[in-house]
Amino acid sequence: MKRTICLVVCALFMVVMMSGVALAAEKKAAEQEVIIAGTINDANQLVDKEGQIFDVAYDKQGKELLTHAGEKVQVKGTVVESEGQKLIKVSAYEVIKE
Repeated sequence: MKRTICLVVCALFMVVMMSGVALAAEKKAAEQEVIIAGTINDANQLVDKEGQIFDVAYDKQGKELLTHAGEKVQVKGTVVESEGQKLIKVSAYEVIKE
């Protein structure tokens, strides 16, 4: 009886540990850097070629990017989606000259 209880507890422990690893890997995959080309609109958002709207994180790089309102840019950064809204944390950007 003791052995059975010990095996059940060990099995439950393994399930909890494996699900934690899976959730951590999923979160890391969701935070990979992407490159998005689009335009900065008057509402301080990045609008890509397909019309998707990304709010820009208001940090040093984001503030610099937002000074290019109305211009086409290529942005490298991390996108986080929360409650249907997408936020991009800018790591680098480049103004696209036409």
